[in-house]
Formats: sequence, structure tokens, C-alpha cells
Amino acid sequence: MNKKLQLITIHNYSLINYLKVFQKKLGLDNTVIQPSINQQSGKLEQIGDEIQVYSHYDSSNLFFITIDQDGINILLNSDSNTNGCTQWFNFQIQSLKPVVTIKFKILNNRRSKQLLTSCNLFTSKNKCFDIHYYKTNVNHPYYANEDINIAQYQRCKSFYTLEFKYTFIDKEFITFAYAEPYPLSRVLQLRDYTIIGYTNLNNPIIRIKKGKAKKYVVILARQHPCETSGSFIAEEMIKIINSQKYRYIIYPMVNPDGVFLGNSRCNKNGIDLNRKWINPSLQEEPEIYYIKQSLTKYQTRIKFMIDLHGHSTKQNYFIYGCSTNQNNNIKMKHFVKQFQNSKHFSLKDCSFAAQIDRKCTARQTFWLEYNIQYSMTIEISLFGSQQGQQKGKFNNMDFQEIAEQIYNSIEQFNEDDIDLIQMPIIECLNDSCESESECEQDIVKDTIVKKKSQQCKLLEQQNQKPCNIKQDEDIKQKQQILPKLRISKVMSKSEHRGSSIFEIDNSFIFRLEQFNNNFNVIKYFPQRNIQPKRMSSIKKYSNNNNNNATINVDQLKKYLIL
Repeated sequence: MNKKLQLITIHNYSLINYLKVFQKKLGLDNTVIQPSINQQSGKLEQIGDEIQVYSHYDSSNLFFITIDQDGINILLNSDSNTNGCTQWFNFQIQSLKPVVTIKFKILNNRRSKQLLTSCNLFTSKNKCFDIHYYKTNVNHPYYANEDINIAQYQRCKSFYTLEFKYTFIDKEFITFAYAEPYPLSRVLQLRDYTIIGYTNLNNPIIRIKKGKAKKYVVILARQHPCETSGSFIAEEMIKIINSQKYRYIIYPMVNPDGVFLGNSRCNKNGIDLNRKWINPSLQEEPEIYYIKQSLTKYQTRIKFMIDLHGHSTKQNYFIYGCSTNQNNNIKMKHFVKQFQNSKHFSLKDCSFAAQIDRKCTARQTFWLEYNIQYSMTIEISLFGSQQGQQKGKFNNMDFQEIAEQIYNSIEQFNEDDIDLIQMPIIECLNDSCESESECEQDIVKDTIVKKKSQQCKLLEQQNQKPCNIKQDEDIKQKQQILPKLRISKVMSKSEHRGSSIFEIDNSFIFRLEQFNNNFNVIKYFPQRNIQPKRMSSIKKYSNNNNNNATINVDQLKKYLIL
């Protein structure tokens, strides 16, 4: 079947050539892919006779699509300069017929555990329906690529398909996104901010101060671009802060490049910023470098550090603190206790364990370097609450309520109360076989599944009964695997980028780094949108004789033509 392919962007800055990985899956064996220049408005060529696609704007993420009789197939851009971090998507569709139902399939998601099927993705109007999330079978021998390195990559990497349907009515214009978008342009509309530095793409790193007290509260948001709930909470807190007790220093968008580019976790350089708070580099992590520099004169007076994140595999909101066997941090646990009766808060999901492979996170760096006992991460689910009468995604009212709960808890808590030691102690709530890292959870889960599969095959070969591994066996395996994973793990540019070796046991050795140099790498990094609206930082970029930035299409073709 002849399939029409529309390349969404020629700025393919992934280290992975997804067009080769999904070549047979999409039926593109004999298709020559010609890059097409997008219009400045972001409007793309018509897809079939039913829809118009838009994906050329602040915080969007779509690489290319194909159309066939079954619907629309979509590939996402991975995070810039990584080897395959894909989670965030954000694109817009306009129907060209009065009523039309379209099936969409996003094929290259990299996370195994998602709440998309039970909680729904974000749409700007009506909900999607018939939602499914399942493994994409590009690792099946049938889809093996002629390039042996690509074929080997297909076998080692797991991709997941998000499939859903939407019925367009009256030629409506709909935004589809992983979670409710909060683009860079929105944070730049906040008032009374100061620019403390610029990123590699010349986007501003902004700071907002509220209050005039001599004790400080530092609030960070949006280290990871896809975790938009953190930005909504930060914006609501900025609105309500009116403190005589503390001076609040808020960094409402720590990773403006990643947000603007539509990344999931990393900045422009492919770096997970929340692993770089110790000795950040001005060249690689200017965002963290400038924030730490701006806090130098306040560091002895900081009482609270709150890092706002979004969580994709749990609902409600919860807190990660810092403690060890030597420093039980009883005060921090009593601070968290204030939230236990708050709407949407989940005490059972809180954790206070300091981990050696988290020592470069904001939470543990502020705790260790600045001796801030009340240094914490607050995780606000991207998929809302599972408690109370209003289950489902958080709305603006929920964000306001959570922001008020956080703000009031800070204001009402006495961080210097020496009698706290006499109060009942909340024990450390995290399970020793679990990890705060969603990526680690995925790796451990996949490893257990593979081990079960091997055990079952072995029993079948011995003509024994099918295996039935109980849940307590899973827990034992988690307890064995996770410590080994942490010891052998080498953090590089991103948690999702893979380590040099994951060595769990003799049966499971993940050698991912060897593939990094076997793919076509585009060695330049143009901005996805050269002239975005309301982006004052781009003017600064344009002044460097780059008013008409162009791309060498011939150079690009040798990477994209199959």
C-alpha cells in the first residue's frame, strides 16, 4: 500500500534514527523520505482529506506521521542529544470535515508504566476514548532492519504504543498532549521577574522574589520539561505569597530550553539537570550554574528548599525528604505530617531515604551542601487524584488548593521548635525494594519479567508444570536487583540515556553504550522554531547574523533517506 508520509520537522536532533528503527513497522521499505520545510506559522501540509496538523510551536513535540487505512501513526522526537528519551507529546489537529473520528497511534513511547489508559491524556476539549497502551513489536524478528546495529537496537530497546480515538465535530481545532501544556511563553508573561542568566539557546533563566524577611524559602519548578504540574503549582504560589515570616525566591522554570524544545526530561544538551547540582558546568548546565550562583549570598539563611516535580506513575501528591540512619531528620518528618489530612495528599507515597545515586539532585545537594533540613521534592501527579469525590486530573481549582496547602504549611510550621523531638515520630515510609526513580522502576520490572520468561521456558523444556511466581518472590527479586543496579549504574547525560553497563546477574547484561556511535548523528543543533511568538530571547539569537538561519538539506538527506 502506498502510504503518504509527512515529515513534521527537519530538525531531527535525536541520536537515534527512528526512521530506520520503525522502517518496516510503518511499511516504509520502499519510501524515500523528503524533508519538507514547515511554514513559519507552524501549519503543515494537509494529511489525507480529513485533518490538518500543527506541530511547530513552543513546547510541541512531533517528529513525523504516516497515514494508512487504520489511522494515523506518529513518531515523537526524543530529547535533544539523547539516545531515545521519549515521553512528552504536544501537537494540534484541525479537522477538515464536519464530523470525523480518527485513530491515533504514538509508536515510540519509552516508558512502560503509564496512567494514560485509566486517567486519559490531555485534550483541549472532549476526552479521547478507546485508549490502549501496549508494547510496540519492533523487536520482533519480522521487523529487523538490514542494518545489524539497528536490528540489535530493536531487540534491546522496548517501545510502547499509545493508541486512542477522537471524534472531531464542526471542524474543531484540538490540542493533544501528555499533560496540560505549560510553555515557556507563559512563564515569561509572569510579572516582576529578574533574568539571572541565559541558556545555550539564549532563553532567559528567571527569578521572582516575594517578601522581605531575613529567612529564605527557595522554590524550584520544571527541572523536567514534561512535568508541567510543577509549573502550575509555582504560578499559583506566586499569586498567594504575602509573607512577613520568609522571603521567597522562586525559579518558576529551571529548564527553559527543554520546555521550549518539547523535551521530556533533559535540557538542550541532553542532560538531566536534577543530576547536576554539584559543580554544574556553565557550558553544559548553565541553568543550574546561574541558579546556584544567584543563591550564594543567601545560602546560610535558607530554611526551606522545595523542588516541584510532576509524577507519571502515581496519583495524588507526596513528598520526598532527606534522612539517613545517622541523621533521622525528625523535624522534616513532622513537617510532612502536617499534610496527612490534606486533600489529594498521599502520606504512604512519601519517602525520606537519602540515596547515594541521588546525591547530585537539588534535594540532596541543598541538604548536604547548605545543611538545610527542610530540603524536599514535592511530586504532584500529572494524572490527578484518586481520592475524594473529584477523582481524575487536577484542574485549576485543585492546583490552587495544593499551592495553598504547601504555602500554609510553610508559614504555620516552626522550623526552630526544640520540642519537636518529644512528638511522635513518623517512620520512614518508603519500601526498601522500591525506587524513587521511575526509570529504575521500569528497568527492574523489565528484568523480572525477562527472568520469569526464562524460568518458564526452562520448566517447559523439562516438561514441568507452568511456572507461577508469587508476588513475594517479585519483592525478593526487587530487593536483590535494585542495589546491584545502583552500584553498577553510571549516570551520564540523562537517566534515560543508559549506563555503560547494567549488570544484574550473568543472565542479564545490558550493554547499551556500545550502540551510541552506531547511529546517524546530526552534528548541528538548529532551533526547532526559528521565529516563535513572544520569545524575546530569540531576538538576542537573531542579532548574531542569524536572521535567516537555514539548514543544509543535502546534508540532512543523507541521514533521513532510507
